[in-house]
Formats: sequence, C-alpha cells, structure tokens
Amino acid sequence: APMATRRTRIHYEKHSPLHHLQPTPEETTKLQAILEQLTKQEMETAANASYEYLTTRNNNKNQNLETHYAKQYALRYLRAKDGDQAKTLQRLQATLQFRHAVDVDGIRTAFDTHNANHNNNNNNLEYAKKLEHELQAKNVYVQGYDKDGRATYIFVPRNVRGHDDAEWTLKEHIYTLERAIASSRAEDSTVNAVVDCQGFSLQHAPPTAIGKAFMNTFRHHYAGAIQDIFLVDAPLSFRCLWKVFRPLIGEKTRRKIHFVQSSDDTLREYYDASQAAAWMMRGGQKNRDLDLHEYLYETKFDQAFDES
Repeated sequence: APMATRRTRIHYEKHSPLHHLQPTPEETTKLQAILEQLTKQEMETAANASYEYLTTRNNNKNQNLETHYAKQYALRYLRAKDGDQAKTLQRLQATLQFRHAVDVDGIRTAFDTHNANHNNNNNNLEYAKKLEHELQAKNVYVQGYDKDGRATYIFVPRNVRGHDDAEWTLKEHIYTLERAIASSRAEDSTVNAVVDCQGFSLQHAPPTAIGKAFMNTFRHHYAGAIQDIFLVDAPLSFRCLWKVFRPLIGEKTRRKIHFVQSSDDTLREYYDASQAAAWMMRGGQKNRDLDLHEYLYETKFDQAFDES
C-alpha cells in the first residue's frame, strides 16, 4: 500500500495535560449528548483511560477534569465511527465494560510504585508477577519514536515461547499497547506498531482462538490508537498466516498495514536512525537489548525503554 511522506520533524516534547485533540463544534454537541448517557462508573473509566488522569492524585481531580479526559476518549470513538453518535455510544460503552472487566487500570499500574492512588491494590503483586513472566521472552515492548513522536510498539513473533496462558498472553499485549499510548509524544497520542518478522515460522503463530481474541480486542477497544503497522521482512509463512487473520481486521485498519523490507529504507521516511533498530532499516542505531528489569521497574510507564 502506498504510504504518505512523513514530516522530518524529530524534536518533540511530551504533550501537556490539556494539549489534546480539539473537537469541532458539531463534535462537541455530539460528545455532550454521549457523555450524558454514561453512568458515573463509565465516566470514571473513560477518564482513567488516560494514564495522565489515572495517575493524577485524587485530591487534584475534579468533575471538570474528569469530563475533559472522558470527552477526549469518546472523541476517538466518534471519529473512528465517522461521527455516528449512536454507533459511538454503543462501541464506547462496550469498551468501557471491557476495560473494567479486564482491569486495564490495574494492568497499567502493576509496576508503578509511585502511583499514590493505586499503591495498595492487592492485585498489583499478582499482575506484576504474571506480566513479568510473559514479558521475559522479550517478544513485545515499547522502544523508539517516529519523527512525529509516536511511540513504537515492537512485536517479535519468533521470541514467543508458547501460548499456555491465553488470558495473560492477551494482557501482555494490552499492557504494551497501553504503555505505548501513554508514552506517545504525538499531538494525537497515536502509536506505531512495528513487527520484526525475521525468523518467523508457523510454530510461532498463536492458536486461532487467541489470535481472534487479540484481533477483536484491538479492533473493537482501541479505536484510532494505532497510526501505522509495519511488518518488516515478512517471510512466506507469515504472509500465509496473514491471509487467515486478514478477514478479522476492519478495512480502515487494513489500510494502515504495510509490508516493508529493512533493506529498502521505507521506514526512513518515518523514523530517524537514532530511533530505529538495525532490523528496521539500514543504519538504525537503537540496538540496545531490552533490559526487562530496567524496563518494568526503573522506567516510568509513560516512557519507552532506552528513551533518550
């Protein structure tokens, strides 16, 4: 698929708390109507979808701030649904139910010892243990930023050691995507996903049930979160797997997926060499091996690994 040339800006700052998406007057009217139909718990869950708001001290929170962040979250769904108010409300409420049931907030704060609002969550130790066990394979993590400040969600299928625990296989990916979103410095807070397909064989493919759960979760509950998905150096076996899962992916998402070769420098349009690994493009300089302890325990959730 053709890809638009990216801007060459590579200097960016972390967005300020209220420097987010700006709704049009028409969108503002629709958003107000949507938020009026949410329950108190749904409003809180929607606002907490922002890690920035989630980790704001409780005594600094107020209804106006909650409404702002909930509106930001709903706006993503409104735009993903092309302004259809009814469909937006339906999808948004389904996602808020999903986030509450899966405890996305607990997953995000599992390693966060500095979060005064969640330090005493009894699930944190269990979540941290489960996530660390899954992430030990170093098959999924956040590292590097594109020229517009989008954090990079990196997936290395050949490092997958198995799919014995379907629940936590999915949750390690939820943790990573949420971390990429929280780390994003782009004005729209979107992220890129880059898949290192080298060495892939069908033994690395997930069981169909897990694959479907993964695709459905990302399709239904992360509207507008991913800007581009780059599949780097995909062998024939990966392309065969792609044919199986392609029907599960919406048309909008399909247009974001690009098969690229590390040798053709396609990603150079998107990434500066200092923010890309050598397997992504020739001359890539971000090649430090993932230090899992540093990544989980010494790096803030809203920062990528080896951030410079």
